[in-house]
Amino acid sequence: MSLFSLCRAIEISSFAQAIDGSVFWWPAIETIHLVALILLVGSITTFDARLLGLALRGVPVSQLAERLLPCTWSAFGVSALTGTLLFISEANTKYCFNSAFRIKLLLILLAGINMSVFHFTVYRSGLKWDQAALTPLWAKFVGSFSTLLWLGVVIAGRWIGLVGK
Repeated sequence: MSLFSLCRAIEISSFAQAIDGSVFWWPAIETIHLVALILLVGSITTFDARLLGLALRGVPVSQLAERLLPCTWSAFGVSALTGTLLFISEANTKYCFNSAFRIKLLLILLAGINMSVFHFTVYRSGLKWDQAALTPLWAKFVGSFSTLLWLGVVIAGRWIGLVGK
């Protein structure tokens, strides 16, 4: 089955049609998606600002992570769910062949890799610098890269509706 056929089949499903054809569901799902994205990017940016030494210097990194991670993961889950619902509603028409959508997915993947690298390398040595106002260079690099990636996600998301197939 080709990508075109798969995307077309998703879009013409009764579930997708119910979302796309509703004056309530599509705007409601999009609104929830945007609110979740604001919470997601806000919590990540707050953590990144701490890593960069721009904010909350008096708060230990581990304590900030403990406070923000539940919000971050919850918002990511809601964003992924609502994003999937938006995708299926116009899979072929709007998303499958949209370069901005593909860039958004790539940036989200890179942000996930960046976060994984941070948590499995730099963060593990965090006990040494957890309460220091200034974080190590690698932590600053990861925080900077994360901020840029999530800014790119937001920009690409806004471009989805503007970019043709």
